[in-house]
Amino acid sequence: MGFRMLWLACAALAPLFIFVGTGLAEDGALKVGDRLEPFTLEDQHGENHQLGSQVRAVLFSRDRDGGEVMSDAMEGHDGEFLAARGIVYVNDISAMPGMVTRLFALPKMRRRPYPILLDRDGDLTARFPDRSQAATLIRLDHSTLTSVDSITEAAELKVLLEAISPESGVIGQSE
Repeated sequence: MGFRMLWLACAALAPLFIFVGTGLAEDGALKVGDRLEPFTLEDQHGENHQLGSQVRAVLFSRDRDGGEVMSDAMEGHDGEFLAARGIVYVNDISAMPGMVTRLFALPKMRRRPYPILLDRDGDLTARFPDRSQAATLIRLDHSTLTSVDSITEAAELKVLLEAISPESGVIGQSE
C-alpha cells in the first residue's frame, strides 16, 4: 500500500513540477539588456568561428520551420552579405538525430554560400530566446541584447536583414 500512495502522490504533483520547471526555463532565456558572452562554434564545413563583441546580430533557429524561414530569407545572399552586416547564422541542431544530420542536413547545408554555425549539443544556445516555428533575430550592441524578433515569414526576415547597414570588418573569423 505504501508504494501505491507514493505513486499517487508523485502523479498528483507532476503537473506542478512541470509548470514550475517550464517557468524556470523561460526565466533563464536571454532578454533585452542581457550580455551575450563570447563563444565558438563550428560551421557546416568544420571551421571554428569565434564570436564576440563584433557581432551585431544573431540569426537563430532551434527547429526545422525556423530554419526554413532563415534559409528562404537568405536566398540570393552569401557569406559576405552576413559578414558585412555583422550577422551570424546559428542553428541549434541538438535535437536532430545524428544519422539525419550526417546523411541529409549537413550535405544540404554545405551547399549554402554562407557559414551556418552549428550548436550540436545545444549548450551554447540553450539560453537564446526563440519561438517554435519561427526564426529569431537577436540584435546586439557590443554583446548586449538590444532587441529580439521572432519572424515566421521569410519575406519579412529578408527585409529586416537587408535593413541592417553594412559595416567594415569581418565577423566571426575562423580560428
